[in-house]
Amino acid sequence: MARSRPGRARGFTLIEVMVAIAILGILMSAIMVAFQQTMNAVEGVQQNAELMQSVRAATEQFHRELSQAIINNNRPDGEAVYLQIRQLSAEQSVLRFGCTTERGLVEIGYQVKPDPEGAWQRYELWRLYKTEGMWNYNEPGWPVLDFQPPNCEPFAFGIVGFKVYFWSSQKGEWIAGDWESIQRNAMPKRIRLRLQGMTKSAAKEARNIKELKDVPGVETTYIEVNLPQAR
Repeated sequence: MARSRPGRARGFTLIEVMVAIAILGILMSAIMVAFQQTMNAVEGVQQNAELMQSVRAATEQFHRELSQAIINNNRPDGEAVYLQIRQLSAEQSVLRFGCTTERGLVEIGYQVKPDPEGAWQRYELWRLYKTEGMWNYNEPGWPVLDFQPPNCEPFAFGIVGFKVYFWSSQKGEWIAGDWESIQRNAMPKRIRLRLQGMTKSAAKEARNIKELKDVPGVETTYIEVNLPQAR
């Protein structure tokens, strides 16, 4: 009686191996795409949170400092407490004022420092804080900040636009104009600050756009502060 030979183990053909590799590659690509999308979403949420925190900190600081600003017509010790607004462009202003604090008188200023190469992600809102050598009205270019530490340092990151308005009771509207409290001998009753911010991702995507008004993804926040008057 003849014995039957055991069957040979059948291996994978080259075509089957190539198909398996192709399917594995597709699955891995899908996983990597999903992972990258998740990481981008997480990074976007984190950047938005950082921007909102920056705006919130600036808002609190503006309210605290501007609410203390007064004008003193008597000018003790030959000095004056003042507020000055100068419009630099359609998106940018400089705000500089003397105010009272628990430690005495200080000079404070705010202005966006642009990047020389126009990179939006390197724009910053800077803050001037001086306790001596204040109120030099003959200083060339005053009140524009010189952006020189230690008196002037970065204050809020991600802020690409800083615009200051004052309320006109006569016209019943906000005016984007200059204000000289010493010349006018008066403080504006209300101030509106417009902060325009961008996340780092949005700023990098807009690197080839020159005008801020044309940049997508800009978050705008308005802050209104009532100012104390002369007393």
